[in-house]
Amino acid sequence: MKSVKIALLILFFSALLVDNAAFADRHMRCEGSLVSIGDTKAQVLDKCGKPDKIDQWKEYNNDSMTQIYNYKTERYIAPQQVPNPILMERWTYNLGSNQFIRYLYFQDGELIKIKTGEKGSD
Repeated sequence: MKSVKIALLILFFSALLVDNAAFADRHMRCEGSLVSIGDTKAQVLDKCGKPDKIDQWKEYNNDSMTQIYNYKTERYIAPQQVPNPILMERWTYNLGSNQFIRYLYFQDGELIKIKTGEKGSD
């Protein structure tokens, strides 16, 4: 019985850690403001300033692209047709040697993903 309680406690705390990790990938704090999935490029520029690097590309898939993942809700959805081309951008923020580099991904001007990279530099 004691081992069952310990296993439940471990499961509970693991769930808390996973939930906190998900929060970290949906939000980014910069200059006292919070950037979140779904923000526009203009909102991110206003809150964080100009990124250190911007990569841009277009994605094509014949006549249209099928989207089956909603980044705002983090859930798979019924396939939806998205007209081509889709403008993709990756903004890189090097926040200094005391923090990790953050990569912000935009799809047609809307923030869809925030990834944490390696340790930053000054």
